[in-house]
Order: sequence, then structure tokens, then C-alpha cells
Amino acid sequence: MEKSVVYVSMKDRNDADCSFAIIEKEDKRAFIIFKDLECAIYDYDALLRDDFDYKYLLLKHYENTTKAYKDFMKLIGKMCKKSVNCKYFKNPIEEDNWMIFNDDTNEHMILEEEKKVYVDRKNSLTEFIRNNKDKFILY
Repeated sequence: MEKSVVYVSMKDRNDADCSFAIIEKEDKRAFIIFKDLECAIYDYDALLRDDFDYKYLLLKHYENTTKAYKDFMKLIGKMCKKSVNCKYFKNPIEEDNWMIFNDDTNEHMILEEEKKVYVDRKNSLTEFIRNNKDKFILY
């Protein structure tokens, strides 16, 4: 059995203006953030470095906050289930894992023509994380 330790901070109980979770497996940690209509996963240890490039491991856009919240919770569970050797922990891969979530049965990788619609939301989330990084530090 693999051990996963989860730290969760919900928007209504923190001063970060978002909900986030840190999933720890062995010596690796993943960071999941849910802000407005976006949810993203980052390498937590890389996020804390000064030279971090803010490249997500997964970025999803949603139509409403209820769907985003439910998927955020689902992603936390999925990260707990994943092996420490997966792409979210020890073996990151170079791919643009940028997605649109329509509903529980319909999500897809963002299409080239959709990028111009979502790029501002993507950049806004990146800027938010950059400006609030100190609020995500565990210890």
C-alpha cells in the first residue's frame, strides 16, 4: 500500500482567496489549486523555488464553480491513488496538459482555436499563484 498525506486549505477558511491541496507521497509533493473557474496541478517542490517557470502539470477550465469544485475534490482523490512514479510526482513529462471540462463525461485537450479564448484565464491563474506563493507554504 502506498501512503498519501493530504493537506487541504479551503477558500472559506484561509486568506489565499482560493482552495488548494498538497498531496505528499514519499519525498514528492503535488499542488492542486482551485481558483474561480480554473483548477491546476503543479509540482509543489518546484513551485517553491525562486526559478520556477509556473508550468502546470495539468490545467483545466470549467463553465461553473460547482463543476470545478467537484472536479477539484476528484483530482485530490486521483492524486492519492496514483503511483509516486507517475507524471505528477517523480516522472513529469513534457506535454501541454491543458484541458476544457464540459461535464463529467466530456472533457478534452484544448484545441488550438480555443487557446485564444482561454489564454487570459490561464495567465490570470499563473499571475495569481506567482503573487500569492507565500500563502501556499506548509512549513
